Amino acid sequence: MRYWSKAADWPEGKLPAEGDDVHVEPGWNMVFDLEESPVYKLVRVNGNLTFLNTTNTHLRAKHIFIRAGLVTIGTPEYPMTMDAKITLHGERNAETIVYDNAVEAGNKLIANTGKLRAYGKPRLNKMSRLTKEALKGDSTIFVEPGLDWVSEDRLSLMPTSYSMFATDELFINTYDSVTGEITFNTTLNYYHFGRAETTAGLYNGVDTRGEVLLLTRNVKIQGQDVESWGGQITTGFFMEEDLTMRYGETYLDNVEIYNCSQADTFNAALRWENNAMGHSLISNSVIHSGYGWGIKVEASANVHFVNNVVWGFRPIGVGILRSNNVTFDNNAVGHVVHRTTFDAGLSVDMEGAISVCSYGGSSNCKDISVTNNVIGGSVYAALITHGYDCGDTSQKLMANNVGHSVQGIKMGHGLIVGVDASKPSTKNCLEASGFSGYKLSMMGAAAFPTTNKIIF
Repeated sequence: MRYWSKAADWPEGKLPAEGDDVHVEPGWNMVFDLEESPVYKLVRVNGNLTFLNTTNTHLRAKHIFIRAGLVTIGTPEYPMTMDAKITLHGERNAETIVYDNAVEAGNKLIANTGKLRAYGKPRLNKMSRLTKEALKGDSTIFVEPGLDWVSEDRLSLMPTSYSMFATDELFINTYDSVTGEITFNTTLNYYHFGRAETTAGLYNGVDTRGEVLLLTRNVKIQGQDVESWGGQITTGFFMEEDLTMRYGETYLDNVEIYNCSQADTFNAALRWENNAMGHSLISNSVIHSGYGWGIKVEASANVHFVNNVVWGFRPIGVGILRSNNVTFDNNAVGHVVHRTTFDAGLSVDMEGAISVCSYGGSSNCKDISVTNNVIGGSVYAALITHGYDCGDTSQKLMANNVGHSVQGIKMGHGLIVGVDASKPSTKNCLEASGFSGYKLSMMGAAAFPTTNKIIF
């Protein structure tokens, strides 16, 4: 066992310093135990790197390349109880690295072609509902009692109006677990609807009370706040000289990803590219407050998202392109707005909270499932996807999704569907059931292009 803080455990007997390239060699078992590291140029992991779970830790670097190794922050059996943080440094024009002449990932990132495992302290309630109306100017709100929320937790409030911009963020000052009262030191900028009981009995099973999302976790991966240029985590593959194929695998549970994604690019906070054989699971985590896409899965397979929050991105919250076996279940997606600038070279500027196979065509997507999600506050549309054959009760593409507070220029739909290019029969009869929408600037659902018959 080697310890990062012990000079004797490093070659030449000295600790890595500011600006160094650091290599965790094959066969090493290195424990990261620094409360605050220098900013390294590159951390390359070919062995095992484990974060110590008895003290707060903070790793800072411009690039982290998990090449053929394993990075571990807590385990499913023993989640991280202390605060563990990774900060990615660099500005927009910082050096771009091509890793081993195979993985061209950009700058300010974690590039994973090995294994990344991070398990934070379990948080039991990613979302609650307002149990009383919250007025503009209020410094208290009421949510459900008995939550595990505490002082200094960061919260976001989804809009309950037609405007996608009518969101609020706050930090908890106090939370009363008996009454559900939360106090904070700021005031609300918008009105948010609340009610003691669910409205499901009034609106066909839909609860329209304002959603309140928990954005805080004790394991945090963040981009340095500079030039509106965030970090990124990419999971991909490369081929060794002996033709061995390495496919990255990313497992995150109760992890916060903050200030990641890069403006006016496809460099999402979390992205998978050309990873056809790896397996990844993102659960109970928060991806929030970025300048570009939130999640992007392209030409990849076996990626699953369960019970997460995706909040504050532009112009796409979640994008799934040309991929197989991807599930997106029981997540909350919100505050997805227009991009910061518009690239005139784009013939079509796609926007929306969740986009499934809108880029690259539906014929290149298989076994995609988007179910049980709440979408609140988005530009253009809440969910963009292709439909399925009428009467297909075995389909797993979509079910029980709810979208609200969507707007745009001549847009603002809840659901937009197109024909499935892999199934010519959908040109005759297309179905897209399993979606509910309200407070939409335009239509609840729309089909482009049209078909002979459509069932919503």
